[in-house]
Amino acid sequence: MNPLTNFYNLAQTETSSAIILFNILLAFALSMSIVWLWRHTHKGLSYSQSFAFTIAMLAPLAAVVMMIVQNNLIGAFALLGAFSLIRFRTIIKETRDVAFLFFSLTIGVAVGTNNYTIAAIATIAVSAIILALYRINFGSGERTGFLLTIEGGTDLSPKVLDNAFATYTQYNELLHAKKTTEETEYAFSLHLKDPAQADAFMEAIKKIPHITKSFLITGKELIEY
Repeated sequence: MNPLTNFYNLAQTETSSAIILFNILLAFALSMSIVWLWRHTHKGLSYSQSFAFTIAMLAPLAAVVMMIVQNNLIGAFALLGAFSLIRFRTIIKETRDVAFLFFSLTIGVAVGTNNYTIAAIATIAVSAIILALYRINFGSGERTGFLLTIEGGTDLSPKVLDNAFATYTQYNELLHAKKTTEETEYAFSLHLKDPAQADAFMEAIKKIPHITKSFLITGKELIEY
């Protein structure tokens, strides 16, 4: 065989290997930016290190899969059949986390099919959208709900709050009542006419006789921990 042909074939192999390695590293780099974005915008107590690891690995793996099945229809169907046997038992607690998984997967697919421009622009654009939605607290809505808890002696009655409720609240409902031989506890769900008057409302509560303790918790703290 012609030595030049052998050299050309070897060069092709080396180039292919270089492209494979480049795609894996690029997909990993982009997925790490997605991990940073997920950590930066994450809310709540359900942070998972394993989920961050999953996001980081999903894009490189997706890139490898796309390089395997590219221009190979039989291989694509075989791989799909193999993946259909996998069962995932971990429950994703936050639905927004699913979007980050698809984000990483999509970027990996783009890199694996050599669509580098699409992968780069999509990463920047989608990340900017996510950051914008996070900054404006999109979907949160305005909440003026509060939970009021009061404690006092056995002679404490919900009616002692009637005047304060009439002055400061537009809605109130008794949620919980607990009585023992020594004390009484009540919990109310309420909406203030003006949330900025929460401090004034609590000052009025403290001046009511028979109330020894009082707590006011905002609805936002109850719902978005």
